[in-house]
Amino acid sequence: MLRRTAKRDRLVGLFIAGAVLLNPPILNLVGGTLFGWPALYLYLFAVWAALIAATALIVERGGSGSAGRGRAEDGDQP
Repeated sequence: MLRRTAKRDRLVGLFIAGAVLLNPPILNLVGGTLFGWPALYLYLFAVWAALIAATALIVERGGSGSAGRGRAEDGDQP
């Protein structure tokens, strides 16, 4: 039960971080170009990719360990 609460708290924190990072006042700070690309586009893509990667890490970290143990225990029984 404790792991589930920690996972939920992390996901809520990630949502808040995403809402802050994609808020117009923060987006207005990004300007200019980088390697010929508008910096805003690169910032949006980087934040989007980081949010997806962080969500995958949070969700998969707890799920793979408990699922793996369940399968090993089922394999022991005929």
